[in-house]
Amino acid sequence: MSIIAFLSKIKYTTLVFVMVIVTVLSTFALSYLITDEITIVSEDIAKRNFREKYDGTNKELNRLEGFLEQIENIVENASSTHELQDDFKRWISFQPEQLDSLITWKHPSSRLSLKAQLTIATLQDTILPVNESAHFFSIIKKQSVILPSNKGYVWSNKLTVVTPKKDSLFLGYDIPLTNLQKYFANVDSKSINYAYVFNKEGLCILHPDETLLGENVFSFKSLISRDTVGITINTEKPMLVKSEFLQLDVIRYLKPLKLKHASWFIAVSSPKNISDENVARIRQYTFLIYGISSMLLVFVFYFFNQRVKKQYIEKERLLKEKSKLILQNEISEKESSFLQLQQLKEQINPHFLFNALNSLYMLIDVNKDKSKLFALKLSKLYRYFITPPKNNITLVEKELALLNEYIYLQETRFNQSLVVTILGDKERVNNHYIPFLALQTLVENAIKHNTATKSKPLVITVILKQAGIEVNNNYQPIASPADSNHFGIDYLKHTYAFYNIKTFTNYEKDGEYLCFLPYISVE
Repeated sequence: MSIIAFLSKIKYTTLVFVMVIVTVLSTFALSYLITDEITIVSEDIAKRNFREKYDGTNKELNRLEGFLEQIENIVENASSTHELQDDFKRWISFQPEQLDSLITWKHPSSRLSLKAQLTIATLQDTILPVNESAHFFSIIKKQSVILPSNKGYVWSNKLTVVTPKKDSLFLGYDIPLTNLQKYFANVDSKSINYAYVFNKEGLCILHPDETLLGENVFSFKSLISRDTVGITINTEKPMLVKSEFLQLDVIRYLKPLKLKHASWFIAVSSPKNISDENVARIRQYTFLIYGISSMLLVFVFYFFNQRVKKQYIEKERLLKEKSKLILQNEISEKESSFLQLQQLKEQINPHFLFNALNSLYMLIDVNKDKSKLFALKLSKLYRYFITPPKNNITLVEKELALLNEYIYLQETRFNQSLVVTILGDKERVNNHYIPFLALQTLVENAIKHNTATKSKPLVITVILKQAGIEVNNNYQPIASPADSNHFGIDYLKHTYAFYNIKTFTNYEKDGEYLCFLPYISVE
């Protein structure tokens, strides 16, 4: 046993000795290779920083420029000037708050005749023919340019649209270059490199030095107009230049930006990261690092292996507990949604049936044919009530059919005091799902909580959109509201929570009550 132990000890000592020799030789070899790799490493770091800066800047500028396309969609979907103004205002309200300090929105304004509009000078914009499509408005000009103003330059993005009466409207947004500079400074405050953006005329659009905004970048000593000739999206050629901003040598990349309406360039400069003094110090510490790491390697490996085993066991335990909690939560949400539906049906049926029978009673002596139709629709409606679908969701087309029956009964009761309108392409919402009785619940809530008279009719609008259905009504609450248990809204919230959908919203704003029902995907 002693001989075997001695031989094992010799093998172990030899192995350790070989590791030390290899470490020493590797350290010396590495110290000489460092100098040759410094330039390559610096260029690689500069290239990586350039690509990150380029992608980030290009993405943000495209996002800001893309608002013009979104506004164009609003224009194409509007059927009147008033609707255009409301849709544009509503769209702005959904934009992130951080854009308030960046963008100045230009609401639809400045009516001119088409003849006068066509005499307006254009600057790097797009003139479009007046279309003969089914749209109410025709977009005749898009504009995305840098313009001077009283407080410096602004990036102006504007649409000029024409009504069927040949009147024109202007709408869009302006971004002062000073605001744009502050916005990018906040987004990229920790970057070790810097970038500036300019157009093909050399006008500086974005720069970390605010005083250089609007200046000609070709007046900088490190950049001339010839540098922009022949470069493409696929060109990434580094240049070692003297930075006027940092007052040191930098590696600079120059490349066109991928913008839809503007021809801009970006120059990204990165300092040379490692100097000759750093190289000598790296050589001194390399041997120490490798020596210590060799001794710690065995100990680290052992303790790491033990820790990984413990973590794996603990992770498996946590995953099992998490799976149990998720399953319990899904069961709880499902039970809650079914309970809310049952409470909703118990509340709706007697209340609605009482009013419907009163209306039918008064209608029998006035119009027997209409009373028969009324009774038939009431029968269909209650047949739908008592046959809830699986998982409390149903096709939109079925809910719309139910809603039409329900609207007929309510309009018979309220006459001209109630106006319900359904807007949007019904074919587009085929095969989409929403909660059972969702539309009827929202219309019923609007009737229950608002006054409806001939002088002040209750106007309810159901809008079929791409992502969901919006239901809104003019907000005119009754003077003495009855107690409400909020069964309807709670039922909708629990149903969407069960399907993990968080975009269901309901709120009152500017004299309107709005509710958005997102579609539910069914696999």
